[in-house]
Amino acid sequence: MRVCRKTPREFREMPWKNGLGVTREMYIFPQAALLERNDFLWRLSSAVVSAGGPFSAFPGYDRILFLLSGEGMDLQVNGEELILADPLSSISFRGEDTVVCALRGGTVTDFNIFFRRDCLSCSCRRITPHTGKDLSLPAGDWNIILCLRGKTVLEWPDREEEMDGLEFLLFEESPPDFQFFCRSEDNAELIGITLKRK
Repeated sequence: MRVCRKTPREFREMPWKNGLGVTREMYIFPQAALLERNDFLWRLSSAVVSAGGPFSAFPGYDRILFLLSGEGMDLQVNGEELILADPLSSISFRGEDTVVCALRGGTVTDFNIFFRRDCLSCSCRRITPHTGKDLSLPAGDWNIILCLRGKTVLEWPDREEEMDGLEFLLFEESPPDFQFFCRSEDNAELIGITLKRK
């Protein structure tokens, strides 16, 4: 098993694919891939959205979008109206869908997962700390534990990692019996992401 920790200092700021905003690329796999070439298998990013408008197109990819902060967005996905207003609420859609957003109030911050649907499946879940018992990672090729807000500490034999807002741990090829313990502040919010080759 390989484990790496990523922090916002390592994220790469870059323009949106459609040029209408700026995003922070948190991770891209493989790491030699480029957004412009559409040759990546999966990608994590976070963006500050200060104005409404169309989303970039990513044909061949599925996308999961989480609302991190702000009053939310009114979305039209292929003409269907959807509302993303509650903190950490999310929607899934296809990268080739026509998506237009309008802000419900001021600026919002979001978190995005992109993955090639012909190669990968992706699942997300909330992780609840302070359960008093060990937690386990689902079977998958990559498992990501992302600290969205607050501070948390993950512990497993011979290792301890502390994470803050938007820091994450990436586990590659974790064994099926791998378990960890999670403790954090009361206001910490964590999600787990599992990506698996088809």
